[in-house]
Amino acid sequence: MWTSNGKKLYLFLGIIFIVGIIAGIFFLFYLDEASKEIIFLNINDWIQGLEKNHINNIVNHLIILSSLFITSLFLIGLPFVLFFIFYNGFSMGFIISSLINILGVKGLLYGIIYILISKGVYIFFLSIFVVTLIKIIFIVVFKLLKGIKINKDLLILLVKKALICIAIILIYDIILYFFGTKLINIFNFLLN
Repeated sequence: MWTSNGKKLYLFLGIIFIVGIIAGIFFLFYLDEASKEIIFLNINDWIQGLEKNHINNIVNHLIILSSLFITSLFLIGLPFVLFFIFYNGFSMGFIISSLINILGVKGLLYGIIYILISKGVYIFFLSIFVVTLIKIIFIVVFKLLKGIKINKDLLILLVKKALICIAIILIYDIILYFFGTKLINIFNFLLN
């Protein structure tokens, strides 16, 4: 039901996301050697620290998603929403390409496993959230530009859907905080 409407929006956002992944992959290749060394050292520290630390995105996601929600209600959110989709793809592509450069095929496998565990559910509900925000923006724009009466029931439904997506993402972040690192550490054999 949630994904049945807006197939073109999902396709458009999917293209932005894939362009972000490709840009993230190629970004590493255009850096100079000194920058690559710094990145590789940071990724090695991140990999070693992953055993001791928790995956904690709760506050970041709460701030970012609520900011996107609020700015979308005031029409200025569309560029931010599109950029955020691109950014998520870019960061995934960058993580995978960095791990491939450090660890080869094992880095690719580890990167895919890490992304599936740490961002899989997040990206799914983020896409629903973003499509909902775009629909809210379109409803408000049509109201302002064309004077079309807003279907308040539809607007309330979309706002509830957006808030439910935020809640699910935050619940997922809480689960990741307690169990994500343990699950990812199962695949540490790929790092040797």
